[in-house]
Amino acid sequence: MRRLCGLLLLFMVNVGLTLSQTGSPELKKTEAEKLFQEGNLLQKARKYSIAIEKYKAALDSAEDFSYHYQLGLCYRSSKQYGNAIAAMEASIRLKPNFGGSHNVLGELYLLRRDYDRGIESFKQALKYEPHLKTALDGVSEAYARKGQQLLDEGKLSAAGALMEEALQRRSDNAAVYLVAARIYNKLERPEKSIEAANEAMKLKKENSKGAEYFEIGIAHKKMNEYDRARRAFTEARKDPKYNRHAQKELDGLKGK
Repeated sequence: MRRLCGLLLLFMVNVGLTLSQTGSPELKKTEAEKLFQEGNLLQKARKYSIAIEKYKAALDSAEDFSYHYQLGLCYRSSKQYGNAIAAMEASIRLKPNFGGSHNVLGELYLLRRDYDRGIESFKQALKYEPHLKTALDGVSEAYARKGQQLLDEGKLSAAGALMEEALQRRSDNAAVYLVAARIYNKLERPEKSIEAANEAMKLKKENSKGAEYFEIGIAHKKMNEYDRARRAFTEARKDPKYNRHAQKELDGLKGK
């Protein structure tokens, strides 16, 4: 009887030890890493819905900023932008100095046309990774779109201030300088408009430069430099998108 009780006690101890070991943080982390790697393989294969489930299962076992980050990438690829933002924010809470999460968050805000948050997210990414190319490109694009938005809304003072901030970064995005040229013309600063438009043309990769020449023409017209304005509008007219607008300006310069 005593022997039976002893064996029963030993069995219970062994079961208890086994249960405690299976629930240990080390084993949970091991299981989470296994699920995480499986998710990565599925993500590379573009099987996003299954990868999402793997990452969520990994997070059920252990918290890790990279799990949230990869989950966010899958949500972004699946166009589930709200979930992607939530995942990136969770990643940032766990590791605020990881530029990658801030960068993807900026890209997501751009997709949602939330340019203010996009700019701030890209700035945070560059704070931790100053040479991150996607963040450098992203913040320039966000500045350009926000500047055009403010211009369309007639908020010229705010648009001008934003462009001053954007140009201090010496962007290699031609769109930033083109938007700046438009804004400077609206603000009656034609010299600055010409400078920005010329910079845009230097950076522009495609051949069509009608938009830039059009702004240069407007700037010269404001300065009563009509011959230069005509030359610029003649160049702008070669661009099908600006042909009609440029011709209208040329017609208005007749006799001047």
